[in-house]
Amino acid sequence: MYLFTRRTRIVGGNGTDGMNWAVSTTARVKEITGHDVQLWATMYSPAAGTVTWTAWFEDLTALETLSDKLQAEPSFVSSTNDGAKFTDGTLDDSIYQPIHGQPDPAREVQYVAGVLGVIAAGNYERGIAAGIQIAQTAEKITGQPTTFASALTGPYGSVGFLTGYETIGAFETAEIALASDAKWIKLVDSTKGCFVEDAAITQQTLHRRIA
Repeated sequence: MYLFTRRTRIVGGNGTDGMNWAVSTTARVKEITGHDVQLWATMYSPAAGTVTWTAWFEDLTALETLSDKLQAEPSFVSSTNDGAKFTDGTLDDSIYQPIHGQPDPAREVQYVAGVLGVIAAGNYERGIAAGIQIAQTAEKITGQPTTFASALTGPYGSVGFLTGYETIGAFETAEIALASDAKWIKLVDSTKGCFVEDAAITQQTLHRRIA
């Protein structure tokens, strides 16, 4: 299974119109393809105004089929082009393959916390093992399912942790539980050297579902 993400950033002064365009684009993709696509807005995090479309696929052929179907639909291409006036003009795509944890379609999630990083050169085996252990430990402490995934595109060695929450209160409770758990803090400290130590690369962001 693979997670595809596409993100762009709505520029200042176009908040409402830009968000309406993003929501209508989501609905149009669902209408054309019949595939479940979700829209998320970055909340209380760097790069405010960023919106991200996400969709899960059984294999990359399914992703290719959906992409080809959209590109063959003139009305969708026109709508996408119209979005240039609402955004900064960038589109960043990513593909992630879960190493630990799978999405639960029956679970209603309104917030997702994501932590992205890059495994340091010479530490791939150790980094993957550490990532799995971090995800498993976080689940035990918070009770919230956590996915640890490897990126197939972007900087080589990119990985990510994704944790879904039903409410922002659930996110708050989980963060408090992690911060007050001595074993968690010790585990995080033990990963020194596994990942590239750059604050611009290793970041946590919070996303709220819009559509």
